[in-house]
Order: sequence, then C-alpha cells, then structure tokens
Amino acid sequence: MTAGSHTPFVVVNRIVNPVVRGVLRSPAHGLLSGHLALLTVTGRRSGRTFTFPVGYHQDGDRVTVGVDWPERKRWWRNLSEPAPVEIWVKGVRRAGTGHAHGDEHAGVTVEIDLDGATAAAPRT
Repeated sequence: MTAGSHTPFVVVNRIVNPVVRGVLRSPAHGLLSGHLALLTVTGRRSGRTFTFPVGYHQDGDRVTVGVDWPERKRWWRNLSEPAPVEIWVKGVRRAGTGHAHGDEHAGVTVEIDLDGATAAAPRT
C-alpha cells in the first residue's frame, strides 16, 4: 500500500466503523467509550446526516475532537462555521454546537460545546 492509498480508509469506513458504532450504542459501550465517541454532523448543502466514531477529549461541557488526515476527510468542513451536532459520549447522547478550527495543511480540531440537557441512551 502506498502512502497515498485510499484503501485503509475504505476498510475502516465499510468494516470497522459499523462495528464500533454498534458497540458505542450498546450496553457494552464502556469497552470503547473512554476514548471514542459517535459524532453526528449534518451536511450544509445536502442536509444528510453522517454518524461516525471519533477520538475525543472531554473537559466538562466541552469536547475536543482531533481530525486525523483532514486532507482525506470532508465531514469537518460542515463545521467551518458553528453548527449543531450530536455526540454520544460514554453512553449518553448529547446535543451541542461544533466548530472546526484549522485547515487540512495545519491540522484540524473540532470543538464541541455541549448543551445543558442530556438525553439518556435508549435501551437495546
């Protein structure tokens, strides 16, 4: 595989991410939820929602997500201006406002300010 290969991203998106999403939404979320969360972002133009696992750091009502390989990912561009997001953190669904900082050359960090209300995770 060459450094410019797209294959690793295809494998992760089609095979690994669905498994991780299932675990993070299940009662077994504790296996992964200490360092992974599910982030839902809505496309600015399409209006479609996209949900995917992200690594995160939480400090109170602020969650920070580092975007690895931002030049290969597009989702963070929907947050170039502050926009509503949903994030499942430690088995709890939270709404908030996400805002991407940086660019694909310097690196991208998404800061999410969580709303005060929490929504309990549904029972599975």
